[in-house]
Amino acid sequence: MRIVIDPGIHADHLELREVIATGFDGVEGSDVEVRLRPAGRPSRSFTGRAYADPPRSARLASGLRHLVVLFVPTVLRNRGYPKTHRYPRLRTAPWITTRDWRERLLALAAHEACHVRQFRLGLRRSEVEAERWAKRALQAWLEASLRDGSRRSEEPLVANRIPEQLTLALGT
Repeated sequence: MRIVIDPGIHADHLELREVIATGFDGVEGSDVEVRLRPAGRPSRSFTGRAYADPPRSARLASGLRHLVVLFVPTVLRNRGYPKTHRYPRLRTAPWITTRDWRERLLALAAHEACHVRQFRLGLRRSEVEAERWAKRALQAWLEASLRDGSRRSEEPLVANRIPEQLTLALGT
C-alpha cells in the first residue's frame, strides 16, 4: 500500500501511516494508494472516499488500481472526545465511539478498506457493512493494544481540562 500524506497535515507522519495501515488489516493493500488530505472545513473532517475506478486526474503510480482519499483536520487534537457517531441517515449502521483522533482515523481507514474489499470481490457497496467492519477493526485494535501494553487502560475518556475563560474588551 502506498500512503501519501499532505505536508499541510501537522502530525507525526509515521504514526499516521501506522494507524492507516492498521485500518487496512485484513484487506490486501498492494494495489491501493491512500491519500491523507486536509479537510478544508470542519464538516469534511474524518470523511473519506474509496474509488473502484479512480478518475484519470488522480494519476496513480503504475501497479496501483484503487484510490482511497481520507480527509482530516490539519492539526489533529484530542479535544471533544470521546465522540460517538453513526453513519448519517442509516438506522441499521452501528454507533461507534472513539476516544481520540487515532481511533477515529483508524475507524475511517477501516471503513474505506472495507469498500476496497467490496470492489475486489464484486460485492454490493454497503455503507452499513463498512461501518460494521470499522467497528470490529477498532475493537480488535483496542483489545490488542491493551494486551500488549501499548495503550493504557487507565487513560481518561474525557480530558480533565477546563476551557479557558474568554474576556471581551468593550471599547468606550
